[in-house]
Amino acid sequence: MATMVTASPIRLALIVALATALVAGAVTALWPSDAPPQGMPRDEAVGTVLPEARDLPTVSLTDHDGGDWTQADFEGRWQYLFFGFTHCPDVCPMTLATLAGALERLEQADVERLPEVVFVSVDPQRDTPAAMKTYVEHFNDDFIGVTGERDSIDQLASALGISYTLHEPDSSGDYAVDHSAAILLIDPQGRLRALWQPPHGRDVLADEFRQIRQRYPSEERS
Repeated sequence: MATMVTASPIRLALIVALATALVAGAVTALWPSDAPPQGMPRDEAVGTVLPEARDLPTVSLTDHDGGDWTQADFEGRWQYLFFGFTHCPDVCPMTLATLAGALERLEQADVERLPEVVFVSVDPQRDTPAAMKTYVEHFNDDFIGVTGERDSIDQLASALGISYTLHEPDSSGDYAVDHSAAILLIDPQGRLRALWQPPHGRDVLADEFRQIRQRYPSEERS
C-alpha cells in the first residue's frame, strides 16, 4: 500500500466523498464463477459461492462501542464482512463506500432485513473501538467496526483465507499494511457462504446477494 497518512476527520470526509463518487461511476468487470447464484448465468457472476459453507472459529473480539463481539454475533442475519484498517488510504474507503452503495440498492429494491456490514481491523494497535466507531460511521451509521487482540483477529482472518502484512514503521512511526480485499458473505448460521474478489461493484453486490439469499433461505432472528 502507499505511505500512510493521518486520517483526520476532514481528510477522512474528503476520502469518503471521493470514494463514493468513484464507486458511483465505476463499471465493474464481470468475472466468471465456479458456482454462480441460482438464475445467474455463469459468465455474468462475479461472486464465488462455496459448495459447502465454512464454519467460523470461536473468537472473542470487541465492537466499536466497546462491547464483546463473539461468534454468536456472526449469527442471526446475513452479513457482509470486510477486513482492513482505518489508516488505509485507498482500498478500505473505496470498499466501504461500495458496501454503503450496495445497501442503498437493496433498500431501494425493498429488500426485507438488510444485511449487516462488519468491518474487522487488522491493525488493532491503532484501531481502538473509538477509532473504529468514528471511521465506520463516516460511511453508514449502521456499519459495525470490530477490533480486538491480535491473536483473535489472526484466528478469524486465517479461517476465512484473509492475509495481511504489517510493514516496518518509518521515522515518524507510521507504517503500511497490505491486506486481502475480498468481501465475504456470512450466512445467518454464522458461516462463510460466498465471497467477492475485487473489483467490487455495488450493483453486483446487491444483485448477487439477493440471488444467494433466495438460493439459501435461512431462519433469521428478529
